[in-house]
Amino acid sequence: MNQQKLIHDLDDMVFRETGKHLDSLQLKILKGVLEGKKYKAIAEDYNCSNGQVKDKAYELWQILSQALNEDVNKSNLEAIAERLYFKNFNYSIVGNRVKVDNISFCGNSKEKEEIEEKKEDNNNQELELNFKLKMIPKLIESGFNKEQIASILDLPVEDIEKVIFK
Repeated sequence: MNQQKLIHDLDDMVFRETGKHLDSLQLKILKGVLEGKKYKAIAEDYNCSNGQVKDKAYELWQILSQALNEDVNKSNLEAIAERLYFKNFNYSIVGNRVKVDNISFCGNSKEKEEIEEKKEDNNNQELELNFKLKMIPKLIESGFNKEQIASILDLPVEDIEKVIFK
């Protein structure tokens, strides 16, 4: 999971929910927590008090909980992030676009239908082509030349020649 992207996505999501971006200390807390650091170590890294980090972290978890509609805290942040990215990955495999930054897990059924229709069209075209190619020897036996067969089957003469000269 790309930590920078996750932090950026969470900040964007908070902005859409609240109209405000996370402040620099909140972003640093996210980064530190994702790196497995304790609040004390985060405070030392960013030259502030442990109390400041704890207070800001409490605000951060409240904001994220509201934006995600679930309880978010230091101990479950990574699990929530992994679950959101896992869902994003799984849905993208089946042709749906799911973005963590807007927490929309509804698949795009229109897009899915279009993909299925394209697959069906491709399968039908392949079946039709195979049928036409199998007809070529029978048409030759019936006395048709390659140009006539190409016209009958609506295929290029080159395709007819490939079958004849196999």
